[in-house]
Amino acid sequence: MLFAVCFTNFGPYHLARLRALAALLAGRGDRLIAYETAGDERTYPWERRTEAEAFDRVVLFPNRTLEEIPAGACAEAMTEALDRDRPDALGVVGYARPESMAMARWTRRNSRSSILMSESQSVDRPRVWYKEMIKSRRMNLFDAALVGGPYHRDYLVDLGMPADRVAFGYNAVDNAFYEARADQWRNQPEARAGLPAAPYFLTVCRFAPEKNLIRLIEAFALYRGQAEPGKAWDLVVCGGGPQADEVEKAVERSGCGSAIHRPGFLQADALSRWYAFAGGFVLASVSEPWGLVANEAAAAGLPLLLSSRAGCARTLVPDPEGITGARFDPFDASRMAAKLSWLAERPEAERLAIGRSAREVVSAWGPERFAQGAVEAWEIARRSPRRRASLLRKGS
Repeated sequence: MLFAVCFTNFGPYHLARLRALAALLAGRGDRLIAYETAGDERTYPWERRTEAEAFDRVVLFPNRTLEEIPAGACAEAMTEALDRDRPDALGVVGYARPESMAMARWTRRNSRSSILMSESQSVDRPRVWYKEMIKSRRMNLFDAALVGGPYHRDYLVDLGMPADRVAFGYNAVDNAFYEARADQWRNQPEARAGLPAAPYFLTVCRFAPEKNLIRLIEAFALYRGQAEPGKAWDLVVCGGGPQADEVEKAVERSGCGSAIHRPGFLQADALSRWYAFAGGFVLASVSEPWGLVANEAAAAGLPLLLSSRAGCARTLVPDPEGITGARFDPFDASRMAAKLSWLAERPEAERLAIGRSAREVVSAWGPERFAQGAVEAWEIARRSPRRRASLLRKGS
């Protein structure tokens, strides 16, 4: 049987998940086809990987940039591909993208299994009743779901998906890569050249309002003002995006410009070097469906300081806090600063132990867990397809 998945553009973590799923399906005598909407994407300019894969890879618009393709063209191309390939089950990422809705409707017309792959949680943003009603109607198009964790399941249940039709494991990265590469960098003394000399806090994100970088910089300045002279850590902010100018101004206002480093957007291998020598990882987002960079950092063996609004927070930093790191209120700069101080004041041996615990926790949430969850959702859908409401009007 043929299982199909579509992502807008394949980054490293998409490929890791797809490879694990292809391997699991092959062991069952099944096959995976992975659709990629576009060959390029401005929001996440990942390095393009073109080597042969263990799954069938189909790029709908190989020479186009995602943001430039009209919605109608995406839906039409997806429908044409499905009519040609006739998969038995579809993993549909979300219910907003045009190609996702085209996939969901195609499963209805052709009596195929449909699995919603979602990382939305109720606290991500303010919810408007009529939009939630539309989502609830769209939920009728899916037989089962694959989500990151309990908060994501709870949100789908609120929209009408029965809890016993939801599997876990959607949010995964290539744990083995980040673990191995970080350890390799640490064993190369010359690899630290150009990095801050002392332990440093590291954050990796788009420079966008929801990532809360301005408040993180304010919290870092508070931490520096309270730290023992000569022992304060630096802050490294990897990434780029639309809020770059505001971040620059925040750095200037902080009075800590010499201690804040911005190496830009980095591909996975270069980024792993910054993970390797960091003292801890910080994710300060006020809206973060999951936060895959936290998975990467944990796999690299870093203690985690995570916003309580991040979907991964209670999975990767479970109670009691302190074992893998700590959580904080992203709206409170003083509490954020207190968590920075807490981590920086830990003895090195304790910090390393916290990082090892984070690595152990995230090891249960790698690509293989994604593959298991996808197959679990497929089996639920095959055993008992949902009785669905009438087909949604096009564009609803």
